[in-house]
Amino acid sequence: MHGFAGNNHNKGYFRFRLWPSCHQGRDEYMKTHLYSAAIVAGTSAASVLAAPTIVNGDFNGTPSIASAPAGWDIAMATPDVVNAFGPFNNTGIGWTASPNGGTFVRTNGVGNEQTEAISQVVTGFEAGGTYRFDFSVTNLGFRNAGNGAWSGFDGFYQFFADGTLIGTSQTVSKQASSSDAIVWEAASIEFVAVAESFTLEIRGETVGAAFEIAYLGIDGVSASLVPAPGAAVLLGLGGLTATRRRR
Repeated sequence: MHGFAGNNHNKGYFRFRLWPSCHQGRDEYMKTHLYSAAIVAGTSAASVLAAPTIVNGDFNGTPSIASAPAGWDIAMATPDVVNAFGPFNNTGIGWTASPNGGTFVRTNGVGNEQTEAISQVVTGFEAGGTYRFDFSVTNLGFRNAGNGAWSGFDGFYQFFADGTLIGTSQTVSKQASSSDAIVWEAASIEFVAVAESFTLEIRGETVGAAFEIAYLGIDGVSASLVPAPGAAVLLGLGGLTATRRRR
């Protein structure tokens, strides 16, 4: 055990400070305690912001035309709740299930007020915090049940918070023919929340002109907090501490 003594002339006694044993040097002792402080600070910084809440982001529901899943509202025109066989699947083969499985939302991106959208009042955000929406998207195309014509344009999804655009997905392309399986793509957007609660609107849109329709699908919408850079660094230091202690 190592220490030092210092004369305190005001108090009239000696101070004696204990350092760790020779198996753990003074520098190692200080680093370990600094890392421990980093864990506490990092954990606190990451937990300051609230956890966002989305109701039924899986879009579970009963397949039906001109409807929204439970917990969601129709925001524009006539979106549909569908499964592998429709409604509006005239291809003769089942649509590939999304990574989330079950039912999903089908929207027509029309390029005007007839574009289809759903909405929900979401809560649990913190103004000024950075958040991320993750979801899956696909292009369904459309096969005419009468003449078999294969139609549709490429499209994408837009996310709005209280009517303000906060992010756009990548463009998803229509398959070459109606016999091709649809392809689901992972997508995400990041945004800074302006309020604890807001109306989230999810709108399908076409890359074409008005009435050049994109027939799209979306599923598995979830929200998460994006840690601030400082908090991420501190949490990283915390991981180093745990590693050092295991050694």
